[in-house]
Amino acid sequence: MGYINDTDYNYYEGSDLGGYQFVSIDDIVSQFMVAYVGEEKLISKVNRTDVQFHAYRALAELSFDTFRSFKAQQIDVPPSLTMRLPKDYVNYTKVSWVDTAGIKHPLYPTRHTSNPYQIAQESDGDYAYDTAIDSFVLSKTNGWVVNGFKSGGRNAATHIFANTDEVVVKQHFIGRFKLGSYVTYCYKAIDVSEYRGASLTATAVSAAASTLVLDGSESEPVNATRLANAGTYAQPATTVRVGLSSSPPDTPDASGLVNLREVPAPGQPSAQHRDPNYFDLGYIEWTAGETGQKVLGEDEELNFGNLEQAYLVIVCIAPYELSQSDIGGVSSVSTNNFVQSTISGISLESIVPSANISSTNEQESSTFTSFKSMTPSENENDDYKNDDYQRVPDERYGLDPAHAQTNGSFYVDQRLGKINFSSNISGKTVILDYISDSLGTDGEMQVHKFAEDAMYKWISYGVLSSKANIPEYVVRRAKKEKFAATRQAKLRLSNIKLEEITQTLRGKSKQIKH
Repeated sequence: MGYINDTDYNYYEGSDLGGYQFVSIDDIVSQFMVAYVGEEKLISKVNRTDVQFHAYRALAELSFDTFRSFKAQQIDVPPSLTMRLPKDYVNYTKVSWVDTAGIKHPLYPTRHTSNPYQIAQESDGDYAYDTAIDSFVLSKTNGWVVNGFKSGGRNAATHIFANTDEVVVKQHFIGRFKLGSYVTYCYKAIDVSEYRGASLTATAVSAAASTLVLDGSESEPVNATRLANAGTYAQPATTVRVGLSSSPPDTPDASGLVNLREVPAPGQPSAQHRDPNYFDLGYIEWTAGETGQKVLGEDEELNFGNLEQAYLVIVCIAPYELSQSDIGGVSSVSTNNFVQSTISGISLESIVPSANISSTNEQESSTFTSFKSMTPSENENDDYKNDDYQRVPDERYGLDPAHAQTNGSFYVDQRLGKINFSSNISGKTVILDYISDSLGTDGEMQVHKFAEDAMYKWISYGVLSSKANIPEYVVRRAKKEKFAATRQAKLRLSNIKLEEITQTLRGKSKQIKH
């Protein structure tokens, strides 16, 4: 039964022209399992997965130096004089520019320049290091942890997160069971492993001390309870602290209240974060009506040492001193019974060397800038006598034959995955012929029929050499068969035609005139 089951129309009008010369890797694996594996055969048993592995390795290895490389890409060289390497690139075979007649002119690699990583330096020559800047948007959905601030069913304090970079803290000073003052907070964990120090910038508005007059009409309808609570009350001044600590703040207990008090109830602990000493890495403070932007680390840097994680904490304190008797049994909270603090614009900037040296330009060093901006000597044709490029004899002294060409040069920048060209290639059409391992896509995982037998021998040797209890002479024989089949495939794929060789050899008899 023949292999061709398609009609002439489907073939000539289809997209697989010339496909008969190839066999897919799946067919090779299947045919190997049938012909080489089984009882009374050299390989009695092997997993199909193992065969696939050795088939892929054989395909990759044969692609490098046996199969003909027919992969190529063409671009018009931009002013940057660079070409990106193809995604399945392994190595190039030829780089050429194309003239208006479509003829390829080979470019030759230069080994005397490169595009190294250029280290940024200070004016005194010292290395410059990366400066990392982090901005922290104050929103509940951005990793900030907010405490409960609950007293029974009422709020002792409330954080209102705006859509912008701002948080408003409202601390009520009249309400049920509000004895002593409260320390409210929110915080965010920060990875500081890359930092060695930083400066902290924030903007805040604190409240000055004032009085609040209630006449019972603050909420409608006016009722007897609100009329009974009418009077003049002292609004406390607030304190806002923004700082960094190596430990997170205290968390509220089940009631959401006890350890938030600055002046706790008898027998209850107070919150550690109410104490300025809690900010062991440093803090900024606004109090009693202070406003504006402040910077911590402007004069003396914040030092993180070997810390992996730090906590950026906002603390707001409203130290009111009213007791239950002072407020005459107030049992409800008016909408105006609070003092307000605002925090915004928090940023943390590394100001001392981090772990990474910075670069002036990661894409281009001054070496490459000089290379692509200079005019190659092959472009300076004023000293040529004629179009045969015969230089003045005295100027040919010391000429390096490796550089005796006028097409241009290139080198592969492995660091950035690009090919860099000399300036005389700008705007020209360049073709890159390159080698791949043929494993990039399913469509290209195929083998020319001239090398099909070599694939079987490669797989056979790979399987036998990796199995236990296989006699060494059997492995050596498989290796010899693999070597012979590979050599035969290389000769077949070299595409040598007798008439073409004869035509080439006829040029040998041409007389060279001096």
